[in-house]
Amino acid sequence: MENENIADYMQEYETFANNFRKTEVSAEEIGELIMKMSVHYARYNVRLSDAIRAFSFKKAEFQNQTDPTSGKAMSTSKSEVLADATPEASVYELARIHVQNIQEYINSLKSLQRGVQFEYASNT
Repeated sequence: MENENIADYMQEYETFANNFRKTEVSAEEIGELIMKMSVHYARYNVRLSDAIRAFSFKKAEFQNQTDPTSGKAMSTSKSEVLADATPEASVYELARIHVQNIQEYINSLKSLQRGVQFEYASNT
């Protein structure tokens, strides 16, 4: 599945999964991928932080506006609805999803690594 729209960590995990089906994989190889995913996690978490900040500024911007229909301060619920429809909200949501995906990959790899280690220990 070669697609430039797929995140780098997804491509790495997919490559690993395809190789895992074809050949035996050691606990060390899984550990190496866990380390790579941890680097991705840190990078994507920083992006999430940037997205949170940008989205918070956008929400504050709406909150500080006057509602054109009433001439009064905009309600919190209305400003949140408007902020949720912005590009900043979309960037924030995607960044949050990436961080969650990487966490799930890491957890999955840790489970796989324990299973491989257990299998190796049982066979020796």
